[in-house]
Amino acid sequence: MEKETIEDEKGRVMNCQHYFKKLDKFGVCAFKADKGIIEIEPDSESCGIYHYVYYGSAKIGKPFSSDYKIVKKGDYFDMKDYLYEPRLYEALEDLYVFGFNVFKGDNWDSRLLKDETLKVDDESCLICLDGMPEVNGKKLGRFNYADLSTEKEYNINLNGGIIALYTKV
Repeated sequence: MEKETIEDEKGRVMNCQHYFKKLDKFGVCAFKADKGIIEIEPDSESCGIYHYVYYGSAKIGKPFSSDYKIVKKGDYFDMKDYLYEPRLYEALEDLYVFGFNVFKGDNWDSRLLKDETLKVDDESCLICLDGMPEVNGKKLGRFNYADLSTEKEYNINLNGGIIALYTKV
């Protein structure tokens, strides 16, 4: 039996890849898709609450709804309104998206950091999303992450990079 493929208008085989990594306190995922790919994520897998777009653009919404959002390169956005509901992703261009995922019953807030001195009061972690920023003089690379202590201050130097802070609520 021959393997069936789907090709775009130029004859390229269309491709879509999903990645997921479960960590101690949360999970992370990534989604890569060629332009034109449409994917539905079932409610049981719909636990990503913050996303960052590395490249491309997409239309994201609930299946059979006219309510959707368009996201593009550099966007960092909240998906809490879609938590544990089916999601539809349509790649408007070749697409690469990172996601921060929660475990059932957990809630986290997030923001992108700037060059700042940071002190946290609650359980928090940071994830380097891009570039080579420094935290207390230590260089980070893409996807490096660290739990933060409420006992320390952190000097953030982005050097053009991007770091997201996540705080458990």
